[in-house]
Amino acid sequence: MTAKKENDNEQSVFTLEEVFPDAEGIFSARFQKLSDSYKNALFVFDTNVLLLPYSMRKEGLIQLRELYKKLISDKRLYIPKRVAREFARNRNKKLAEIHHSLMQSKAGKNKSILGYPILNGLDEKTKIDEALIELNKAEANYYKAIDALASTIRGWEWNDPVSAIYSELFTADVLIEHNKDNSELIAELDRRFKLKIPPGYKDSGKDDGGVGDLSIWLSVLDLGGSKKRDVIFVTEDIKPDWWNQSNGSEFLPRFELIDEYRRFSEGNTLHIIRLSKLLELFEVEKELIEEAKEAEKSRKETFLRLFSGFKEERKRKSSIFCKLTKEEQLSEVRAWFYSNYEDPANSCPYESREGGYQYIWGGPYDAREEIDREFCDIAPQSVIDEIVSELEGQCSEWSACPEYQEDQY
Repeated sequence: MTAKKENDNEQSVFTLEEVFPDAEGIFSARFQKLSDSYKNALFVFDTNVLLLPYSMRKEGLIQLRELYKKLISDKRLYIPKRVAREFARNRNKKLAEIHHSLMQSKAGKNKSILGYPILNGLDEKTKIDEALIELNKAEANYYKAIDALASTIRGWEWNDPVSAIYSELFTADVLIEHNKDNSELIAELDRRFKLKIPPGYKDSGKDDGGVGDLSIWLSVLDLGGSKKRDVIFVTEDIKPDWWNQSNGSEFLPRFELIDEYRRFSEGNTLHIIRLSKLLELFEVEKELIEEAKEAEKSRKETFLRLFSGFKEERKRKSSIFCKLTKEEQLSEVRAWFYSNYEDPANSCPYESREGGYQYIWGGPYDAREEIDREFCDIAPQSVIDEIVSELEGQCSEWSACPEYQEDQY
């Protein structure tokens, strides 16, 4: 057994000790109820909460602005810098969704004169023709109004109603960030993947590999460590690396998160709530609360629909895969791996003074971790073990395949 495998096995044996290092604190901790905590707690907002107001009315935005302004004045509202960056990336997508929905209103059925001469001269046919002329005039005005509104949306640029509020309120004093550099952040993400410590470890399929959620979480921990106060994390995220699930829905925040925050903040409490709950706590107008709930419901339905489609796709792949012979299964897994990863000797510069291969294309990657992530619920374990053994005989750490090859010609 290699030293790396021995270390991985040792880590898995002592997972609980890593996740809950303070056993005494599990029983001695005294957590505040949300109804008591919110009066003096700090509030940290997730990206999805900053994007949710794009589904709300102008009157609701005005009330949100006043609430946020009050919390900022009291030095109780904070935005992780990662959240600000994710908002910058996703804000235009939300505007594009609004613009697309608006332009779809012009995609109605065509209406034309009935082309059957036998109907000409009938009173009923004459009335239809006259009504169609009026309808076409009204439709032309309707389309003209849509184009005018679409032009306004395109002209917002960075001055749309939501961004304008944030630009006014979210100054440098509001932004927070953890103190880890990129290599330390990746190392911490890798540790949490191995030990299945939330958050982020269930986000390996996302573009950022889970770094986003972890970066936000570490910013929350650093805030708690410096301020020594309860924190209320406001998020629309319903994934199981934030929540324990019951009956297919979020039930209670993961206790791993509650306990880790307690340790970092020296005994304080973490709460995780949605925007609508925040509005209820501060007793804003009922119409705004209902509007937020409706926007949250729509977002959740979209997420569940996409998640259901993902599960069905995985089930379909599993059904196809199980019909293959073992050799065909091995070939499929092998082909997938080599299309995504390769020996660093083929494409990575080597610098002995810097510790060996420089993984400029991403990595180093562990063959078992990557194959488990892609095929754990599709391929038999015996197939995974055989491929991993084969790959580890060739190389212990892998590079991502270079991205430049398609541009060479």
